[in-house]
Amino acid sequence: MKNITQPIGYIKGEGAGPDTIKAALLVLKTIEKIKKIKFRLIEYNGKAPALKYTKDSYDQLKNFYHQIHEEKGCIIRGGIYARQVYKLRHDFHSTYKPILIDPMPELFENSPFKKNFASKLNLLILRENAQGLLMSKEKLRIQNGNRKFEGKFYYDERLCKYFVDMCYKAAQERNKKIMFLIKGDVWNRKNFGGMWLNLWQNLNKKYSDVEFDWEHEDTWFGNFLNHPEQYSTVAALGIAADLITDPIAVLAYGTRAVTPSANIAPDGFMTFQTIHGAGTNIPRGKANPIAMIRTLGLMMDYFYKMPEMRNLIDKSIRKVLFKGYGTMDIYIKNNKKHKLVGTKIMTDLIINEMLR
Repeated sequence: MKNITQPIGYIKGEGAGPDTIKAALLVLKTIEKIKKIKFRLIEYNGKAPALKYTKDSYDQLKNFYHQIHEEKGCIIRGGIYARQVYKLRHDFHSTYKPILIDPMPELFENSPFKKNFASKLNLLILRENAQGLLMSKEKLRIQNGNRKFEGKFYYDERLCKYFVDMCYKAAQERNKKIMFLIKGDVWNRKNFGGMWLNLWQNLNKKYSDVEFDWEHEDTWFGNFLNHPEQYSTVAALGIAADLITDPIAVLAYGTRAVTPSANIAPDGFMTFQTIHGAGTNIPRGKANPIAMIRTLGLMMDYFYKMPEMRNLIDKSIRKVLFKGYGTMDIYIKNNKKHKLVGTKIMTDLIINEMLR
């Protein structure tokens, strides 16, 4: 049995995190069995990453990230407080975040728009993830008894260039078209808005086979709803990308809990997570583990260069869904084909399909 030296750090997180991470680790053991390899796992044992920001918990999380980073490993994690997530992405330059929302016919019935929309959708959203407004530093001023809040944020051109370069590479592997979303008529072309558009246009010379275009981030969503088949690879900045990702996942699948994502830095450091948060309102044992298991699939593909394992995971999930099994978020009541299951049974069903 071959030992894989690059470690996998895992953080259980809050809410549904412990259940879904446990599911991912069971699938990881299955991959070990199939590939006859052994991964090195390192668990985060610091303070629970509470759903509020504390310097102590952040410092412990950052130290854990440093440990895995120094050992040239990667991290998979459950939900933790957003402010800590943003700061970790910023501190480790995790600027490139791919989110794939691909067709899943087994869930067309769950889409609010049904098959006529969901079947036309095959979208890769690329989110700039480590800079901008979400990372801004706030300052309070009181003037004549009135509170004024100021925010300061920045974009590092080197990180921006890396992000654009990665986006073009992703588009090359799809339909060789990319759409960048930015509020072009608001941001001063001489400042960072112009920097972004210049980067896209200049790097397009390197990727001359890719067709580049941009749209206003506020009007694009309406165009997308009318013609989802026209878009394949879409890049956007922080908040704008955040605001389109979760709604599109729900429109495609009826839930956010089947969509994975990755966070990638220029030095190759990667962390992996679902697109949704902690899920604190989900009863223990009831959470949908599919997004976290698919996130593990992304890790196998992007970090460990085992795309066949990602493909096996996705095929196995689709077979289970085809048989009508679903957790509480995708189970359709009064549908004779559907069978309601919890986190463990869903995970076991997926593993059984992987081993067939």
